[in-house]
Amino acid sequence: MAKQLSEMSTEELREAFPIIIKEHTPLYKEFYEIEKQNIIRAIKAEDIIRINHIGSTSVKNLLAKPIIDILLEIDGCCIVSKLIDDLKVVGWGLMRHSRENELMRLMFGKGYSPDGLAEKVYHLHVSYIGDHGELYFRDYLIAHPETAADYGKLKLDILKSYKHNISIFEDDSYTNKKKDFLTKNTNAAKVEFQGKYKPRV
Repeated sequence: MAKQLSEMSTEELREAFPIIIKEHTPLYKEFYEIEKQNIIRAIKAEDIIRINHIGSTSVKNLLAKPIIDILLEIDGCCIVSKLIDDLKVVGWGLMRHSRENELMRLMFGKGYSPDGLAEKVYHLHVSYIGDHGELYFRDYLIAHPETAADYGKLKLDILKSYKHNISIFEDDSYTNKKKDFLTKNTNAAKVEFQGKYKPRV
């Protein structure tokens, strides 16, 4: 009998899920829209403040891991334990529960199995409404194709040494190697699009 994901070691996870970088496809937008509707139907409408397609698959022509990243921003009155249960019913598994700058962040996954990746693979990032850098970074890459191209090249360079240095359940070297680029361009985006995603009081 095959192991469950929770039974696999970090090394087994890294071997089962190597980093793959692919050309962009318009299907990513379709995959996002399908799962967005599934999420909206699964949880209470009043808990949803914003839901967005983020990450590299949200940027046209950008090289990306074939994983759709979704940011769900929730109301402060949301009962998080119920949200986790409701998402589990529609196939989402909780992968990480952390805090970033004192803010709660949940990360769910869909499309992973001990046999490898499904056709459609998703990460769902859940946090309270905020001025999230992922939204600014996405918009900056869309507005600056040359920066997006540089980001794609950086990914390929990192991939040469870190193809298996990723774990879907913990921090990974591949992402850490992109940190300086992400920070620099997110800061530039917050200047260019000042206050665009800051919650209105």
